[in-house]
Amino acid sequence: MESKNRYKFVFGEKSLTLTTDKDNLFMEEVERVAKEKYNTIKEKLPQADNETIAILMALNSLSTQLSREIEVEKMEKELTALRSEAIDDIKEKASKSDSDEE
Repeated sequence: MESKNRYKFVFGEKSLTLTTDKDNLFMEEVERVAKEKYNTIKEKLPQADNETIAILMALNSLSTQLSREIEVEKMEKELTALRSEAIDDIKEKASKSDSDEE
């Protein structure tokens, strides 16, 4: 059974405990990025309350994730096409080699 890590930190004015399968080093980076994103939004929208900032952060994260998933899907299609092309080239070379031997 996979062990879970309980990572505690303060975000904004809230003490949070996250249960995760990631180690503390990874979670420290997540915390750093989250605080950086929070501060960036807070600077641009100083009147926004913490809930609004959290929602904007979540939406920005989902947007980034979706963009990356679309890009990965595109790269997977390109990879499949390149593999198919490479297999066709190998078959063609093998066929020519067989013809040359006859």
